[in-house]
Order: sequence, then C-alpha cells, then structure tokens
Amino acid sequence: MALGLVAGRLSARAEEVLTWEIDLERRHQTIEGFGASDAWSAQFVGRWPDALRERVAELLFSRDWDAQGRPRGIGLSIWRFNVGAGSAEQGAESGIRDPWRRAECFQKADGTWDWSKQAGQQWFLEAARRHGVETFVAFVNSPPVHQTRNGRAWGDGGHRSNLNPDRYEAFAAFLAEVCAHFARTGRPFQYLSPVNEPQWNWSRRNGQEGCPWTNEELRRLVPVLDAAVRARAPEVRIVLPETATLDHLLRPMQGEPLASDQLRELYGNRPDAVHRLARVAPVVAAHGYGTTERRQHWLGVRRELGRRLRQEHPGLRFWMSEYCILGQNHEGRLRGSGRDLGMAPALFVAQVIHHDLTLAEATSWQWWLAISPYDYKDGLVYVGREPAPEAVRESKLLWGFGHYARFVRPGSVRVDVRATGNVPNPETDGDAPLLSAYLQPQTGAVVVVGVNPSDRERKLTLRLADGTAAEFRTYLTTEVEGENLMPGRPLRTGEAWPWPARSVVTWVMAKKDV
Repeated sequence: MALGLVAGRLSARAEEVLTWEIDLERRHQTIEGFGASDAWSAQFVGRWPDALRERVAELLFSRDWDAQGRPRGIGLSIWRFNVGAGSAEQGAESGIRDPWRRAECFQKADGTWDWSKQAGQQWFLEAARRHGVETFVAFVNSPPVHQTRNGRAWGDGGHRSNLNPDRYEAFAAFLAEVCAHFARTGRPFQYLSPVNEPQWNWSRRNGQEGCPWTNEELRRLVPVLDAAVRARAPEVRIVLPETATLDHLLRPMQGEPLASDQLRELYGNRPDAVHRLARVAPVVAAHGYGTTERRQHWLGVRRELGRRLRQEHPGLRFWMSEYCILGQNHEGRLRGSGRDLGMAPALFVAQVIHHDLTLAEATSWQWWLAISPYDYKDGLVYVGREPAPEAVRESKLLWGFGHYARFVRPGSVRVDVRATGNVPNPETDGDAPLLSAYLQPQTGAVVVVGVNPSDRERKLTLRLADGTAAEFRTYLTTEVEGENLMPGRPLRTGEAWPWPARSVVTWVMAKKDV
C-alpha cells in the first residue's frame, strides 16, 4: 500500500505542468550579440582546402537553413580577431612550445608592415563578413615582441607590464594603424581590446602570448591609445579591461592588489577614469573563469555585478567577453580537461549564459576558442592538426550555444519571463529548468530559450501576460546524435508541451524564420 502511494505521488509529479508567463512590457538590456575568437587555430585552418575551411566557417557563421528546416550553423554575430605579437616568427625561440599557440605580427622590428601576415585568420575574417557577422573585435594578448622589455610575447612573471616603458606611443600607434588598415581595405573593426587578463603575471610557463598590466599602467596606456585611435581610426571604440574573473572587477584581490577592484579603479568617480575618454566604449568587459565551481559564488557574483552596474554605473554595459570550461565547475560535476562532444558541456554552458544574461545583465556573450585542436572543453568546433574530412568535428556545445547565438539577434531586448506555481528554484536546485525571453522590437518576434539539465522530461506551458494566444516554433538540441537545433513539435500557449530531459530548446513566435 505504501509503495502504491509513493508511485502515485511520483506519477503525479512527473505529469505536473510547469508554467512560465512572458511579459513583453517589462524590458531589460538590449543584446549586442554572441561571438567567439579566432585564437589560435584559425591561422592554420584558414589555410586548409576550401571544402574544409568553408565547412568550419558555415558551422560558426551561417544563418541559412537546410531542406529539413535546420540551421546550417549557429550564426555568430561577433567575431574576435587576435592581433598577434610575433611569437610565430620567432619559432622555438619564442619560448612558446606549441606552434598553434604562437601568433604572427603585422609589423616588423624595423617598423615596416607586412599585411600578408595572419593569412588564415584573415580568411576567417572575410568568411565571417561574407556570412553576415555584424560586429568585429580586434583583441591583443601582448604588445609586439620588438616593443617588449624582454623581446618575448610574455613577461617575467612579475606584476608590471612587459611593454617597454618608452614604447607606449609606439604600441598605441601600432594598434591604431592595424585598425586603420582593415578599415581602408573594407574590413573595419568596431572595437579594439588592447589588453587581456591583466591580472595574471604572464610568463614563459603560461605557454602563450600574454602581458600583465597594473591599474596604474592601464590609466597611462588608455589616454595614449585614445589619442592614436582618434587620429587614425576614429570609428573604433576601445573595450576594457578583459579582467580574468568577475571578482577582479568587484573587489581588491589577494595576490593581485595592483590589478583588481577595476570597476572602481578604472570606471569610478575619479578624473583619470578611463570611461571619460572619447573613444573608450561604455563597456566593462570581463571573463567568467573561476566563478562557476560553487553555485553560491556562481550566482552571487553575477547578481552583485548586475546590482553594482545598475546602481553605481548605469551608463556601462557588461560584456562577458571570454569564457570556456576551465578547472572544476558545477560543484565538482564538470572539469575542463578532456574533450567532450556530448550534452554535459552544452547544458552547463547554457546555464552559465542564462545567468550572465539574467543576473549580470550581459549585453554580449563571447566564447573563447571557436576552433580547438585540444583534448579540452574549450572549443565549439574541434579539428585535427592536419586537414582531412574527419578532422572537423561538431560538438553539442556548439549547437547549445547556437540556441542563443542563432536566435537572439543583435537588437533583441530581454523581457520578463516569470515562473509560476511549483517550478523548481534555480537558486537551490542545480537541475532546475531555466528560461529567458527576448523581443525583437522591429519584427515583433519573441524568442524563448530554455535549458532543462534534469535527467527527466518536464512538461511546461508558456503564456503571454496580456492573454494573447500564440504558437511557437520549436528547435531542440538533445543527447540524440544529430538532434542539433532540430525543428520539433510546436508549442501553443496554454497547452502542455513535453520538454525532453537534458536538452536546450528555443521557442520562436514569429511570422517567419528569425
């Protein structure tokens, strides 16, 4: 008898319909787009045979549909181009063991230019434009090696910048001329990011180009760069500070006291605050590393950042400008090491994106390696080091990210979507379903992205706050092989819809495909 009662309760719970209400009148941030970077694999893959490199570009950039109504790619709207420092020309002498982590430089030590450099990356830049990518960011890991203190693209392991103190103007001129050249040749960058994770004491052991910067050094560099950009590339906006973690934005950090508390140190109420300069974008860019191990920290730091930006810096937009799965995450459930093409990374990253958008109110979200050759959870598309058809492999993470990148287009506005009734609380339940909703003001299209990390199917219904009846097209990514942004059963407001276990779903209310 007791067993029968338990089974009855479980059955009733399984059939419970979870309800969310979309309120199109309660609006939040405007989305600028979703992107990824070309570091470092594009320099090689961009020189592969056309069929292979075109396939990779299609997966990343395409907004077309196949005959079955499935997207051919994830339609990235932002592409990050790594402006290299010249470690590739140094070869083994660069101190960077892995050739796939070195980068070429457009400028030679004598000050002359070679615009044929970074050819593979330039091919992907052109492919992104051909597919309709809207926004391009030039980003820098290290000043050119001929401008650094030690002649290398990494520092001595100390806090200070590796840029030679008498080369600030030269570095600014280099970056401005790179931007000016690409504008002259019809491939303009909208944004320039001159520093990367300035908190870390980049040295040879990091195995890649990198350069530390103290807050004081950044306050010296940015006015010089602002002047150079205004003179040579006035359409470009400077993006800062690409902090290594969100915590480095919000408070002084033990071990990095000279390069933390950056929201206050760089954007606070002080005469040398960087945002006062004409060409500095009203953007604070940060990376999400080191914040997703424990759920309390994961949610708390994003909520704190969102609150501080609204209350103390209402004119600033937040970019999550780099993230991939590093170290321990999700209460120990997921590690960065070990390639995984399945749903576990896709579900986890979709949850991270959801909280960045809804708690920190990010206007842009950008993944780290678009193309990875590594045995790590750092790529969207995985490749071998030699060109071959089997060298290109899709991941569920690619398609999970695509639910945001493909459907939540630039200019979309996040709107309220409220859970009602007995929907599990994501504050306490790591397997709680998550929904976020977006309105495209020009077309009236409504996009809802949902993440069901649970091992069981849910039943849900959507309704509009004004009572309007509507039908949503459905696109699903599940654990089933090949089921990637697959068209599914339509959802009608007020009707129960079976939401598959361990899936990411997009529901689109629009007269035509978005």
